[in-house]
Amino acid sequence: MRFTTINRYRSQAVKLLLSAVLLLGPLFSARAELTLDQVVSKLEANFAGIKTYSAKFEQEVKSTQFGKNLTTGSGELFYEKPGKMVWHYQAPEEHWYITNGQFFWDYLPSVKQVLEMKLDQALSSNLPKAFLFGMAKLSDQFTVAFDPAQKDAKDGNYRLVLTPKQDEDKIMLGTMSLLVDGKTFLVKEAKLRDSLGNENFLRFTDTKMNPKIDAKMFDFKIPAGVEKIVPPASAESKGAGVNKGQGVKPK
Repeated sequence: MRFTTINRYRSQAVKLLLSAVLLLGPLFSARAELTLDQVVSKLEANFAGIKTYSAKFEQEVKSTQFGKNLTTGSGELFYEKPGKMVWHYQAPEEHWYITNGQFFWDYLPSVKQVLEMKLDQALSSNLPKAFLFGMAKLSDQFTVAFDPAQKDAKDGNYRLVLTPKQDEDKIMLGTMSLLVDGKTFLVKEAKLRDSLGNENFLRFTDTKMNPKIDAKMFDFKIPAGVEKIVPPASAESKGAGVNKGQGVKPK
């Protein structure tokens, strides 16, 4: 399969930001500036109320090691609790990341290949999975603080820094920053900085809470003529190697 460096960074970003995406819905309105505990409490209440979610996104991945942008992209995402998500990149090329809660598919139509693996194998730690299935609580999993820039901010937005409490998650996920709109109480931006200093930046627009979503989009059917690649650890029950699948392309 044509796994370029760019595709690897993009795939890693999708897996690591599963937990971030589920904090992107609207909070309840506030009459005055909120304390940190109030912001966290409202984020947790919002997450508990999510059944489905959709948004458009723009992404930029930067490498501080090489001092340049590694990739940019844009598309749309869909989520249904528990455990179902679709990331559909429309630029710079079509690329799909899909999970139905059991399996994870990485589909690149331009090369007519799809990587299929169990979700446990695809995720880098248990933290994203916990949020994906709606079992995580923000204050239990992260140490949350206002960003130092919040003190001098005059735009009315809230800037939060999230640091995983578990050492394993700190290594795998690094730190996460969120920009919460002070008027609409939507999380407008998310940035994840890993242990190597690489930054994954996401900007979200057209966010919709609990929209009607076709459940079929989460069960990927391999289009005719597309090769299925199954990593060794996932091959026990599916049959190792490469084979041809048939079905319909995701819509």
